[in-house]
Amino acid sequence: MKKITWILMIATFILVSCKNKDSSRLMTNVTGKAGEVVIVIEPGMWNSNIGVEFRRKLAQDYPGLPQAEPLFDLVHIPYSAFSNIFKTHRNILLVKVSNEYDEPKMIIQKNLYAKPQIVINILAPDDSSMEALIRDKGDLIVDRLLKKEMSRYASNYTKYEDKTVGERLEKKFGINITIPKGFKIDMDTTDFVWVANDSPAMSQGLLIFSYDKPDVELTTPYIIAKRNQFTSQFVKGENPNSFMIVEQEVEPFRREIVINKLKVTELRSLWRVEGDFMGGPFVSFTFVDDKKNKVIHADGFVYAPQFDKRDYIRQLEAILNSVKLK
Repeated sequence: MKKITWILMIATFILVSCKNKDSSRLMTNVTGKAGEVVIVIEPGMWNSNIGVEFRRKLAQDYPGLPQAEPLFDLVHIPYSAFSNIFKTHRNILLVKVSNEYDEPKMIIQKNLYAKPQIVINILAPDDSSMEALIRDKGDLIVDRLLKKEMSRYASNYTKYEDKTVGERLEKKFGINITIPKGFKIDMDTTDFVWVANDSPAMSQGLLIFSYDKPDVELTTPYIIAKRNQFTSQFVKGENPNSFMIVEQEVEPFRREIVINKLKVTELRSLWRVEGDFMGGPFVSFTFVDDKKNKVIHADGFVYAPQFDKRDYIRQLEAILNSVKLK
């Protein structure tokens, strides 16, 4: 009798597991544009201090761009409009105030209506506690949304990886980095590689170079001076004697982060071409290979004079996020 019971339990578990896997496979792909967030919120709240807090956190300026662009594009709708057309969106915030909640809380769900999706439930018993919740947890909301955006890019890059380019970078610098198809090596010389994804209207570039670890601290001016040293030599403009440098009139954004167990200095600022009328944003990761006593600089820059640049630079950031020491 016990044996039969165990067999039934195992069979039930297998059926449920298969059903869950089938549901995942059958789930529709997410909709909406990259960098877009649907906020389901009643108009009264959106027009109050609650809406102000959401906009302050989610629509703040993206750092290191030549013109102001928001961190996310926000689409706000009331619950009455939250139909199937919105339920499959990639990033959803469900904002609700009700006395059914004892305390303010945030619940994060993955792949609720589509995949790969993030749904963040933001719940509170009253308006004041909702406002406080957004103010206190706004940075966490931003972090989760950004990480999900990065993971979507990373998944696509892994699926459409150009292993030839990646293998060349591994051999030269001792790093593993996922380079998607469409990027080609434009220049490969001593301690420097330029990988580019070019079209008639836009260019994305990856600059990877290394140099001996100095005895001094890797300050922001030092990192910029090293970048200028390499780009002035190898990244030339169309006019004679023109070359890329970092724009001196803009204060770089700097932070220390950990990527794949690497301690990385991230810089964001603007570049320009000395002797020409070209420029745009860049983001760079600088880290130390202690085994080789080398500093490695991995850099993504965008030239897209006719377009917004946030998503282009975010795509490059997703590539940089894949970097690992071999």
